[in-house]
Amino acid sequence: MATVRPPVLAGTWYPADPRRLRDLVANYLAGADRRQAPAGVPVIALAPHAGYEYSGRVAGKAHGLLAGIPYAAVFILAPSHRAHLDRPALSGLDAFATPLGEVRVATDIVRELAASGAFCVNDRAHAFEHAIEIQLPFLQCALPAETPIVPILVPHLTARRRADAARALDRWRDGRHLFLVSSDLTHYGAEYGYVPFADDIPERLEKLDSGAILRFLAHDGPGLAAYGLETGITMCGLEAAVLALDAPAPSGHQSVLAGYERSADRSGDYSLSVSYAAAVISDPGAVLATGPAATEAAATLASGGTSDPAARAAPADAPLASGSLDDAERRFLAHLAREAVVAAVCGGPPPVAARSATAAGISLSPRLRANRGAFVTLTRRGHLRGCIGYIEGIKPLVEAVVDNGGSAAVNDPRFAPVREDELNDLHVEVSALTPLRAVAGPQDIEIGRHGVVLAKGRRRAVFLPQVAPEQGWDLATTLEHLACKAGLPADAWREDCEFQVFEAEICTE
Repeated sequence: MATVRPPVLAGTWYPADPRRLRDLVANYLAGADRRQAPAGVPVIALAPHAGYEYSGRVAGKAHGLLAGIPYAAVFILAPSHRAHLDRPALSGLDAFATPLGEVRVATDIVRELAASGAFCVNDRAHAFEHAIEIQLPFLQCALPAETPIVPILVPHLTARRRADAARALDRWRDGRHLFLVSSDLTHYGAEYGYVPFADDIPERLEKLDSGAILRFLAHDGPGLAAYGLETGITMCGLEAAVLALDAPAPSGHQSVLAGYERSADRSGDYSLSVSYAAAVISDPGAVLATGPAATEAAATLASGGTSDPAARAAPADAPLASGSLDDAERRFLAHLAREAVVAAVCGGPPPVAARSATAAGISLSPRLRANRGAFVTLTRRGHLRGCIGYIEGIKPLVEAVVDNGGSAAVNDPRFAPVREDELNDLHVEVSALTPLRAVAGPQDIEIGRHGVVLAKGRRRAVFLPQVAPEQGWDLATTLEHLACKAGLPADAWREDCEFQVFEAEICTE
């Protein structure tokens, strides 16, 4: 019988409801700027581990750069906040659970590391530790299903024991495995027993944190260890980071700081503050089946369209569509989307629209060949399973449906790829969009009729017209959720936002 560590943070540090949790993590992942992704395969990452309200946005910027990568396993190196240890501690369990399901432990790797003598197995230390569990919903939403983990709690180590542990880990530093360091940065304030300065706190905190971040980005484990001794920085996962970095850097490695915030940035009261950073180090020579570039377009589309925040707007009097579709055309588009889904899931070539139309006894009319935006939405037993599309008409409608049917099935970064055994339960829906039209403000948005694009600065998000009615939201609630999806505060829609609307013809099987 499998042994499973149950979640202990659900309902407190993050939502216990699976749908709310998945939606929240998807919003955080959408905040990652994939243009920052360094060349090659990320092999070491840094993400914070506070409650999602505090550090979720920063954590999403790290995990979002990992989305879709088929790692053989993820080593999660984290501090031990509750247990005193003399060696890094592994878990002897078969899986760790969250509200989103179970995450399998790579028990074969655990056995090999334990046999080295440099690690111990201590599930009492793992039982209530938050630093590993807080990363799991992100991994479940960002990485392919069944990606196993190797949970490791890293205490303060002597130089000898650190070297022994690093040597035992060497065989997995091959570009096929990810070393994820779970750590917050400076814990400042009397409550943490760390007040090295009392004036210019925000600036000096940033300078202190920068010293650790720069050494991490440089893949300088010894330098980070020395910096910790020199400054006394209260970076709880410093030892975990040093162990992850305690090996020669990949040749030509690249790195990026994807996010940085302090908990006190929201309140302005820096008498008590914890710092959070997101960072990634890549190996340009590593080769996997897919990488960040393979999901870049999918992430952009899943968050609502082009990477350019200033999408082209149609004239205010734009018609409903370039010729409304008839019933046969709508049924054909839904059928074509399903063919694309099946092909992507089963590894076959995408359907050819003209050939599919001939088989269906339908001609490719000008309406089907016109350039139009289109989304393909997949649901399974009433739950969203994937949704990707083009918000603008960059391709003929039939080609957009083929592209996005396959992408919704296997490239939506919020979900694991659809499996063959799920195909019979999938409901496929196509939304053929009208051109975007700029409106003066929320007063011009009609719930149930309009899809909405909200933009503020470089932040942008979209909802299809059917989202609000399905959720039972009024206009204000819709815009609050849309602002959150864009990575903004819920009330950000009330000022300095730009809005565009569109309509959709819904095509179902």
